Amino acid sequence: MTIKQIPRVNRRIRAQIVKLINADGEVLGEFNIREAMRMAQEKKLDLVEVAPNARPPVCKLLDFGKYLYEKKRQERAARKHQHRTAVRGMRMSLKISEHDYQVKLGKIKELLEDGDKVKVTLRLRGREMLHSDLGRKVLERVIVDVEGLGKVEKPPKQEHNILHLTFLAEKKRR
Repeated sequence: MTIKQIPRVNRRIRAQIVKLINADGEVLGEFNIREAMRMAQEKKLDLVEVAPNARPPVCKLLDFGKYLYEKKRQERAARKHQHRTAVRGMRMSLKISEHDYQVKLGKIKELLEDGDKVKVTLRLRGREMLHSDLGRKVLERVIVDVEGLGKVEKPPKQEHNILHLTFLAEKKRR
């Protein structure tokens, strides 16, 4: 949990009047901050500001250590179910042999099956710059060969001597 996300507690609460909620979620009403602090101390709980932007700010009576523990647990559980798509790269050249093309195509297919994005880069060198249309043909061939596993996210684009193409993995069928 980052410092910005930690709510104000007890004496750090700046408002003079707060809306108070007990540990069970019942609204107790609006109280002066001193009265709310006294109530929290009597119950051996902390006064935690849960909605600082509300008018008046909403504070809850609860055990702050337990509250932090639960929040961290929820964040961990949320991260566990996230899927991060990695952008993987594959480099090719204009004068690629058929065998090398098939090996790289197999790797691209494998990466797309894993659910990753794949960025295919084709570098043109020297006089190859005059024949960028041939480089586009190589990338168009890759698009045709990958049909069904991934869709083109960004079509072939040339930036100086480099041609780029990005594939997005198709949704996995269950």
